[in-house]
Amino acid sequence: MLPPVLDERDASPFKFWFDHSIQDGMYHRSELYYRLHSAGIALRARVYHYACKMVLHENVIVTIDAQSCSIWVSLRSETLKPIAARSTPLKSFQEFMAEQSFTLPE
Repeated sequence: MLPPVLDERDASPFKFWFDHSIQDGMYHRSELYYRLHSAGIALRARVYHYACKMVLHENVIVTIDAQSCSIWVSLRSETLKPIAARSTPLKSFQEFMAEQSFTLPE
């Protein structure tokens, strides 16, 4: 399964309080999402690859605009739990983006 990709202008944005700060949220197809990660548009392939790994365990959407791309997860997601409490092992976004090798998902 592949995560959908949306133009960020087509999303319905909102702000909400979470984890001691104001966060970006999005409403899409009767679901609320949280912006989990963002990166420059030059890294869009890496961001999408990470989203492909996440979609196996989470409800994930990728958005793009002229300068950046973002990974959004459902507010119902297990990803919002602390890393130690998660049942699905996945490298952190920073670790994944720092890796030198890049292969396409199967």
